[in-house]
Amino acid sequence: MDLIGIINRLILALADAAPLALVTLAIVLIFRTSFTTNFAQGMIATSAAYIVTVFYNRYLIVHYPDFSPFLLMMVAFISGILVGFIIGVFIDTILIRKSKYSNVLTKQMITMGSVLFLMGLLPTIFFKADLNMPSIPRFFTENIKIAVGDKFIVMQQNHLYSIVIATVVISIVFIALKYTKWGLGVRSTASNEKVAGMMGVNTKMITALSWGIAGALGSLGGILYATTQTVTVALMTEMQVNGFLASILGGFSTFFGPIIGAIIIPVLSLISYIISPMIKIGNSDLGVYYKVFVYIIILI
Repeated sequence: MDLIGIINRLILALADAAPLALVTLAIVLIFRTSFTTNFAQGMIATSAAYIVTVFYNRYLIVHYPDFSPFLLMMVAFISGILVGFIIGVFIDTILIRKSKYSNVLTKQMITMGSVLFLMGLLPTIFFKADLNMPSIPRFFTENIKIAVGDKFIVMQQNHLYSIVIATVVISIVFIALKYTKWGLGVRSTASNEKVAGMMGVNTKMITALSWGIAGALGSLGGILYATTQTVTVALMTEMQVNGFLASILGGFSTFFGPIIGAIIIPVLSLISYIISPMIKIGNSDLGVYYKVFVYIIILI
């Protein structure tokens, strides 16, 4: 693979890192405030992707054909993000808080139960397991191309949108974590929930809001990812796993580290994709198993 090919692959890796970073931040936010891992993060995002796809394709463009496609897409996006926010708050305030034994294991089992429930519910509601989300309306007639000799560095507009939107949203969340009362409450709760409560922090509200924001962040990541994928119940399965890996790689004790981990994983996938065909055992190369190298490197 030549240098231009590697650069194009790197752009794809960064485009994959954008929604992964949003999902990873959502996972860490819940872990820091609820001290548990949310196994339902991927399915919450998948639910949002279904909502956006169906709402846009079957309602908005049918009933409002004269409106701007970009405006209709933004309405659908916001609707999906709101659904993710509501599901997140519902899991915390209704399912977890109302359970008789609200310990770490119980919370994890509740999120796993939510996964199974949503996996069965989504195809039942929408009558079709596989849907195609429309692409974000183009601002340019063609993809962005930079000529280098007789070859081109190419960036698809959907990938550019994903990178820009994820960067802006993550920056806003970090600013909120540092300068707002909610951010102070999150950091206080993450340090010591009991002491934070004694100091006047409404830890229940902070936790519920964090679940909602995490649901919204993960949903945005799922929606951005779905613009280049087929929407199925398994849409975010790999993204969920990679989100946990990025959190482990960057450390659950910080918000910034997992974001770096979310960038490293696609880049490692790119590197292993390039070098694995060079590794041969007998007459066979290991190119098909390049992701195995990524997981081994992370575990090491």
